Amino acid sequence: MRVLFGKGMRTGIVVGPADAVPDVEMRTVDDRLDLGPLLDGGRQHWLDRLRRYYLAAPGEAWETALAWAANDELRRFRCADKAYLEDFSPELAACFRTRAAISLKTIAARCPEPGIRYRTLLALQAGLLSEEIPDAEAPVVSETPKPDLTVTQQQAVDAVLAARGTFNPFLLFGRTGSGKTEVYLRASEEIVKAGGQVLVLVPEIGLTPMWLNRVAGRFARSAVWHSAMSEPERLQVRRNLADTEVLIGTRSALFLPLTKLSLIVVDEEHDASFKQQEGMSYSARDMAVLLAQELGIPVVLGSATPSQESWRLASEGHYRRLDLPEAIVPQAPISPEIIDVRGIDAPVSDALKTALLEVKERGEQAILFLNRRGYSPALQCTACGDVPECPHCTLRLTLHRRARSLRCHACGYSRHVPPVCAVCGESALMPLGEGTEKLDEWLNVNLSELRIARFDRDVMTSHSRVVKTLVAFEKGEIDCLLGTQMLVKGHHFPQVTLVGVINADLGVSLPDFRAGERWWQQMTQVMGRAGRGDRPGRMVIQTRMPEAPWLSRVAGNPAQVLDEELELRRQLHFPPFARWVRIVFSSTDAGKALAAATQHAELLRRLPGIELSGPLPCSLERLAGRSRFELLLRDPERKTLPWKLEPLLEKISVPSSVRRKVDVDPLDMM
Repeated sequence: MRVLFGKGMRTGIVVGPADAVPDVEMRTVDDRLDLGPLLDGGRQHWLDRLRRYYLAAPGEAWETALAWAANDELRRFRCADKAYLEDFSPELAACFRTRAAISLKTIAARCPEPGIRYRTLLALQAGLLSEEIPDAEAPVVSETPKPDLTVTQQQAVDAVLAARGTFNPFLLFGRTGSGKTEVYLRASEEIVKAGGQVLVLVPEIGLTPMWLNRVAGRFARSAVWHSAMSEPERLQVRRNLADTEVLIGTRSALFLPLTKLSLIVVDEEHDASFKQQEGMSYSARDMAVLLAQELGIPVVLGSATPSQESWRLASEGHYRRLDLPEAIVPQAPISPEIIDVRGIDAPVSDALKTALLEVKERGEQAILFLNRRGYSPALQCTACGDVPECPHCTLRLTLHRRARSLRCHACGYSRHVPPVCAVCGESALMPLGEGTEKLDEWLNVNLSELRIARFDRDVMTSHSRVVKTLVAFEKGEIDCLLGTQMLVKGHHFPQVTLVGVINADLGVSLPDFRAGERWWQQMTQVMGRAGRGDRPGRMVIQTRMPEAPWLSRVAGNPAQVLDEELELRRQLHFPPFARWVRIVFSSTDAGKALAAATQHAELLRRLPGIELSGPLPCSLERLAGRSRFELLLRDPERKTLPWKLEPLLEKISVPSSVRRKVDVDPLDMM
């Protein structure tokens, strides 16, 4: 609803009737924005549980949950017969001066009377208006035949279907290429036949084309939902939501009100992208489990490299573990080839270069993985040693050579590459290291016989470009796909027989106890892109630390690696055996941020059984021009946090110049 608040209009949400009418001045509602509740009672209760766990303000939680319903002002309506509309509302009819469709924003501007939006929706419901929404683009349909299920696949499908109508969480643990997707699809087919709907959550926008490709061949009404969609595309999904059989989406799709939702699938459940960092910090994976509990339906979490949180719950019997130990197409296990690149100036070693040429000769394909965007991670003056940094963050600026710019990947700051060093004035600026842009340039010069495409966020700027590139690769029009982590998550390319890791050392030494877990997950996922067809796969890892013990994990037994890491966490009292809450205070004035953090620390130390660290500067001390300090609260017994933290936080007023960010179960410790 819209209500006059001060001198302007504010949007409010009606969550239910009040127990008593307060003795305050009442405001008249200017307009109703919806015909009925956007969320039913069960989802409202789920949202309240989500809000209380993540210590979010009610408004923040509702803003997150109803983001899918935003921008209704852009909805366009057409009047076919103005005479009938005039009988219903002369004011509304006067807004339609021609037969052309006009937006709700235009209607409100032409008739600024109270209730005009609500009358427009009533007229639409009565058939006096029609809504104009462009037709959705037809998805590319896979023509691959439905494969026969293996024994373990059939057992997994049967287990999920036996749990219909009840809350049952499953961890589908299967090596890459073991057919987890087919298990999801077969179970979904039976759910849809019975009149239910299925929600499939994926961690990356880049995975939605592959999923839609597979789903469109099995289901008559499927849809996708993610942040890169245009408003007309979103409106198309919303209009057909009640009839959608399978919805594929990133974490925000969790909030779409599928009224017949009967199964939730979280693919690549270990992926950190399921954790929302802006606004209310929530885990879409954990909230999917909570929603399944609220609705009384099964939820399947799938991964070849499960998170420690899910592995522990499965180990203790809270989740039922379903194993797919063998690949669909039997292949010899891949033994990674470790290449020592110390002293090698070129980004690609001779051994990997030769392997790429051999793949080309055999008519096969390759993937090169480098988890660093841009041309170079830094630009350095060889005369004085200065390295340009972001003026707003404690980060070096990344060189993007084609755009002739230095960019900060944290805050978005950008400036042109200077012709000379700003400190000493010498023309001695030299790129340090390599990113995907530099590697792409090197490959096109030194391996010009290869048809190469780059796949990272700098070039995959639209959903259509993602689809176009992936389709071209699947058709064999590209020999080598070069990309960051968005390339190696769940894609199935049967002709890929070689994967090369350009710099395996990236990320493993970050000041984060999860760095080793993430590195292993990443390397295992990279290895899983090779040998998925009827030809054996090969993996080449370039590193400057060939003797590092963590390299042996890549070829190790996944269950053993997970068990060892879980036992280490148990001994250290780290998550998932403890619950952590990170509170970050930021301000343009470092003193005010530190003072607010210190005030909180003095009160929060009173919490019994809680270990508190800080206030300390964050690893990334400045971000977007704001100095940052953090408190870290650790609950070894998992009984106090986060529930007993909320009343204490409510007691402390935070200055308007200071932002307080509460992150329950933090994944990003930077």
